[in-house]
Parts: sequence; structure tokens; C-alpha cells
Amino acid sequence: MKRFLLSAIAIFAMTLCSFAQSIVCTDNACTPITDQPFSNTSVPYYCPQSLTFQQGSAVDVCITIKCPETTNVTISMYGASIPATANIESLTITDFPNMPESLSYCVSRVDMDPTTNVYATIHITGTAPSENGEIDLDLSGVFTGSITSPMPYSLNNQDVTFATGIVITIGEGGVDPQTPEIVCENPCPAVTNQTMSETTIPYYAPEELTYNVNEDVDVCITIQCPETVDVEYMGMQANATTSSMTITGFTNIPDGLSYCVSRTEIDPTTNNFATIHLTGTPTTANVFDLNISCEVTGTATIAGMGSMPLNNFAITFPTGIVVTIEEQTSNDVVANFTSNPTPTQLLGGSVIYITAGETITYTNASENATSIEWTFEGGNPNTSTENNVEVTYATAGNYTTTLIAYGENNEQSTKTVGVNVSETPTLVFNVDFTADVTTIETGETVHFTNNTTVTLNDEPYTGTIYYRWIFNDAINGATSTDVNPSYTYESAGLYSVTLAASDEEINTLDIFGGWFPIQTKEDYILVIDPEVDVEESSISEISVYPNPTSSVINIATEGMQNITIIDMTGRVVMSKDVNSNFETISAEGFAKANYMVRIATADGVVVKNIVVE
Repeated sequence: MKRFLLSAIAIFAMTLCSFAQSIVCTDNACTPITDQPFSNTSVPYYCPQSLTFQQGSAVDVCITIKCPETTNVTISMYGASIPATANIESLTITDFPNMPESLSYCVSRVDMDPTTNVYATIHITGTAPSENGEIDLDLSGVFTGSITSPMPYSLNNQDVTFATGIVITIGEGGVDPQTPEIVCENPCPAVTNQTMSETTIPYYAPEELTYNVNEDVDVCITIQCPETVDVEYMGMQANATTSSMTITGFTNIPDGLSYCVSRTEIDPTTNNFATIHLTGTPTTANVFDLNISCEVTGTATIAGMGSMPLNNFAITFPTGIVVTIEEQTSNDVVANFTSNPTPTQLLGGSVIYITAGETITYTNASENATSIEWTFEGGNPNTSTENNVEVTYATAGNYTTTLIAYGENNEQSTKTVGVNVSETPTLVFNVDFTADVTTIETGETVHFTNNTTVTLNDEPYTGTIYYRWIFNDAINGATSTDVNPSYTYESAGLYSVTLAASDEEINTLDIFGGWFPIQTKEDYILVIDPEVDVEESSISEISVYPNPTSSVINIATEGMQNITIIDMTGRVVMSKDVNSNFETISAEGFAKANYMVRIATADGVVVKNIVVE
């Protein structure tokens, strides 16, 4: 079913900032699903899980919605109502008006369009309503676009409400909390070095548990397993010594809040502490005494009867934790802001994590403020009075961002967030390799060993490294991506070998563009064709002298084309192309040893031995 409501064409301005910000997810926006088929509805959507819940059960669901390209409208023209189709250029979400009171929601963004910001997510949390039935979610907003028929006309910030096609189904009957459903995926760390309250369940809360209606709540409470607890056993009051306790749920949670626990199994010795993570937006003002439902194992002592064993004995009792929800005074100034990247919630507050050189965008979301004042410790700029500020942090360190919001009668409110700036990660490549042999005959194989080292900020890098080998000088020549490859040379010649390394996949052409760290060993592999090499007698009057020598090597014969000198390990010491009948080569840099002199002429190849003293 589709339902569209649109006022007649009358251009008007609307101020949405303060309202829109109140429904934007500040810390844990859902990740949009963009690679799945969307429903064919007025607002296409994809839900990654079932939207069917039982009465009173916990709800935590993410729904991806897609900005529609068109919508049906009715315009008033010359006294008549004319239906038309409007092309949507941008859509601003303002509300989901028929969301049940027991459920809270936020959206990852309120400003959408069919091209750039195509997707948004709705994060719905809370408790399923107490009545069964189906809830069709509506979406309210304003859009900007145009119509082409019966005449072109622009539409700016027009009210629109459409049925999204999203249906939440509530089934009858409550659900006993199951252990996997209440355990936090990202539990809060327990606070064990603070004084615990002396209540039925000793606990520590890092801040006062008093909030306003519609205020975002994100708080961690540490609880300690009691050593003793009062129980009713066989109709009689008894005191039980606790050996272990299994948490099955909490009751009397404020409307609009959800909870999870770091562990359900606690005991007074080993697993002494657990944490409760309360999140959401309270909808009703009241004082809420949290009760805990659990199963106790231990020993109950009854006057006149002695000790009785308890094995998973089910009890419910007050924890002593009191959450107070107050009505918010509409005129109070409240400092608030959002940031991109979003902060991470810790016990001591919120921290934004970036690396040096990155930028944080801050957006003022204060309520009832007449003016604001930012202070960005460690940032550039350092201060500002603008609503939207981009701040760059050049130096690593721990800093604080503070927003002071000023109201009437000198009233002010302050909000702070920590900023952790880490060093910019630097990858350093030392690319190197060796071959098991550098002089071979055609058809033989060379085995290469990769000796490359990679460090990240002077520490060994443990991520994935990609390699690309090139076994000759040609751009389209043979390559390999193996770490330690082998290559068989089929043609005689003198070949260079190149190795490139990167933390990204490597294209061969990119190596020649100089875009990756490389090591090239020029004229590294000498390949000799034994069928082409000939005996000295077949080449007339070849001379290599003096032999032995300590200074120069003279080579004389007709039609020389290449001279290559190789040591006894097969390493090419020198190679040069020539076009002459006589060449003199300096031997002063050569080590004292025996060498092979390979002389290529038009008639063939000859190898001579020479000694350098």
C-alpha cells in the first residue's frame, strides 16, 4: 500500500537542522547493505533479518533504505487538483511518526538523494510492544525536485509522508531471555578499582544515572557477584551462600533503553565482575529500580533446618541500581555536537581516533544556545564560533575538544570529547633477491630467493605483501607473482631481473612507471647456447693477453660483437657490446682469481681462461 501527502505548490523555507540532528545516530550507525535486492515499494528497503518479534522481547535491528527517484503528488492549479509525478533531487527525513513508544530509532543520515547519498539506515532498538499486531512504518520528510507535466515546475522543501512498506510484526507471548541474546558483542571493561555500593548487588556506575527524556544514554555499570543473598526456600526465608550465579535478565528497564551484559556466569571468586551496557533514548520520566532475574547455585541456611543445597535456583530481586529519567526543561541550554569520524565510547568518556594529518569535521547540535565557542586542543584551527568546523591535527598526541554553549541569563553548558592522534603509519621496503646460479645453458632453470624485508614504523610488518618478478628487460616479458619463483631460460643472452614489492596488488606496467619499490639487477643472468659456441680453432687469430695479468686484458680478433667476463662462481663481472677487432679492458678492479672471457663474434662464441694476479 502506498500513501502520499503533499501540500499544493507553495515554496516555503524550513529550518530542519535542530530537529534532524536529534534523530541522527551519533555513535553506532548501521552499515548500509547495498549489494542485495531491494523491495519494490515507495521507499525501497532491505532488512538483513526478520522483523517479527514477540511481545516484550528485546529489539535491535538495522534496516537499509534507498532514496526513491520519484513520488506521486497532487498540485492545485486554476482551482483544480491535478495528479503529477515529481522527480526527487533530495529528500530530508524528519520523522517516522508511527514508531511504537517502546521502540527508539535513529538514522545514519537524514539528507538523501538518488545519486550521491543513495542509502541510509534505520537503527531500531528497545522493547517490542505489549500488544500483538502489525506496524506499518511511515516516513515523514521534505523533498526538493521538479515536475514536468502538465508544465515544468520546481519544488523546494515540500512536505511528504509515504508508507515505507516496512512492516514490524509483534507476536503474542513474552520470551524468557536466553543467554546468547543478552551477552554484549563488545562488552564494557569492568571497573574493579573503585568502591562498590553496599547493596544487594554491589555495583559501580561511572556517572550519575540521571537523564532527561529523549536524551541519548550510553552507560556502563559494573556489578559484583554477591557472596550471600536472601531467598525464599520452600515457603521460608533463608540466607544463601552463593557459589555461582547465572543472569537471565533485567526488569524495570526505562522505556526506550536496551541492555546487554558482558557475561551471564558470575561467581564470588573467579568471575567476580560483569558489566551492564545501557543504551538508547528514554521516553518516559520516572524513577526505575532495576531488578535482576537469575539462577543461583550455592547453599541456603534455614533456621532450625540446617543447610540446603541450591542448584540453579531461580530468583528475582532488586539490584539497588536506580535510573532516574526527568522531564527536560525546554529552556535549558544543552551543549552537544557530532563528529566525523564518530567517537568511541569508553568508561571515562568518548574518544575520536585518527592519525596525524587527518581532519575531523565537528557539527554543533546544541539546544537552546544563543552562541557557542569551540576549543580544539592540538588542532588547526585552535578555536571557532562556527556551527560546522573542519579541524586538522598535524602532530600525534592526546588532545581534548571542548564546546561551550551559552544560553539566556548567562547560562552555559559544556561538552568535551577526547582526540587520540597516532603517528602516520610508514611502510619501508628493502627489496632484494638472489639466484642459485647466474650462468646457465639454454633450457636450464634458475631458482630465485626473495630476501625482501618490510617494516611499519620500524617494526616488522605482518600484513600481506604482493610481489611481481620480471625475468628480462621486455615490458611484455615473462613475470611471476610467487614469493620465491623459478624460471627456465630458453634463449641465449644476458638478462636483467626485476623484483617489485607492495602492500597493494601490482600491475606489470606500473613497475615501469616507477610506482612501486623495486630492485633491478642488470645483466644478472648469462644464458649460453652450447650449440652456438664454437672451438677456438674455428675463429682465426684470436688473442687474449697478457695472461696472467694485473693491469689490462687485451683482446684481438676480427668482428667482435660482445665481451663478457665471468668469475668461477658464474657471476658476470663485466659485459659490453663492441664492434671492433681490438679491445683493451682494465683489470685493476678485479679480484685476484681465475676468470672466463666469453668472446662473441660473427662466426660464433669462444670462451678463454685468464688469470688476474
